[in-house]
Amino acid sequence: MDEETVEFNVAHNRKYSTDHLWYQEKDDRLMIGVSEFLRLEIGDILEVKLRQAETEIDKGDFMFSVVTESERMPFPTPFSGLIAEVNGEVESNPELVNESAYDLGWVIILEPHDFDTELLLDPDEYVEFLAEL
Repeated sequence: MDEETVEFNVAHNRKYSTDHLWYQEKDDRLMIGVSEFLRLEIGDILEVKLRQAETEIDKGDFMFSVVTESERMPFPTPFSGLIAEVNGEVESNPELVNESAYDLGWVIILEPHDFDTELLLDPDEYVEFLAEL
């Protein structure tokens, strides 16, 4: 029996969550986006729903959601913080998330109040996590 091979990139200058978001530290902020693995798993993202910039969110509140042909996926935040910026381009052009997940397809920038990097996986740990799925 042939196994299906799926190829995707994992950026090495980021951390990852088990719900397949990437987090890149920039100063005291976190740029956040959707991993290529998730995009391949759920299919093309047809819509990105953003919160307003300058919105305070508590741990567990949703940061943003994506809509595919078959589902709407809200993403909760593992940290309380302030949504400092949103990428309005992905709202009007969700193909950016599909085509440039680690670059132009970033979704939000969060200023976390209490950022614990232990809650996130480094790239190698994320690949190991994916191998166990």
